[in-house]
Amino acid sequence: FLLCVDPSNGKDLWREVRKTDSTLESQESYATPIPFQGKDGTQLIIVGGDHVSGHALADGKEIWRARLYEKRDDWYRIVTSAVTHQGLIYASGPKGQPVVAFREGGQGNVTDTAVAWRFTESPTDWSTPLVMDGKLFVLDGGKKVLSRLDPITGEKKWSGKLPVREVIWGSPTGADGKIYLHSEEGTVVVCDAGDSFKVLGTLSFEGEGPCRGSIAVAQDQIFVRTAKKLHCFGRK
Repeated sequence: FLLCVDPSNGKDLWREVRKTDSTLESQESYATPIPFQGKDGTQLIIVGGDHVSGHALADGKEIWRARLYEKRDDWYRIVTSAVTHQGLIYASGPKGQPVVAFREGGQGNVTDTAVAWRFTESPTDWSTPLVMDGKLFVLDGGKKVLSRLDPITGEKKWSGKLPVREVIWGSPTGADGKIYLHSEEGTVVVCDAGDSFKVLGTLSFEGEGPCRGSIAVAQDQIFVRTAKKLHCFGRK
């Protein structure tokens, strides 16, 4: 269910059950609800139970929904949150299912009309895609492949293999024209977010794994959390 709480006193404002025909683990979602400002106003976007859906802010009522992938499976839990850009909503299926771009608008089941494009070559399972500077980046953390897509057409601009042996659990972080990633064993990889795949550098925190969080950026500083320490980097 989707719950709205008054932040000033903690009281429930409304509670809306989000129904699904999914089974077993496929009912589960680790995604965060995100706001989406569209032509018809602001909605909350939810990904889970094999579907992506838009909900009204006033009461949580579902406005529209679309099935995220055709295949049905008992074990398709959703991990990634949705991201948005210029009227498109990007949601990612699990375990080899595609990243799908949905057009805004419509009511009810819009599965057959809302899909703008699908990316199937190296989709993400657990890393939320990144939109930065009009570019869309998708990380396949299992295969360690980073891809840059045109967010409007879904065209692949480039993809490349990251120089780590272990998986990457976190999501890509973007700042200052660069993409920051963090492998399970503690290796930070920095890639250029430009017109070609390029690894700019790596930094190892050997012995501080397992590392499963994403890198954070704030006030010209970079924060890397390992299993043992929180590291902060910034210009002197």
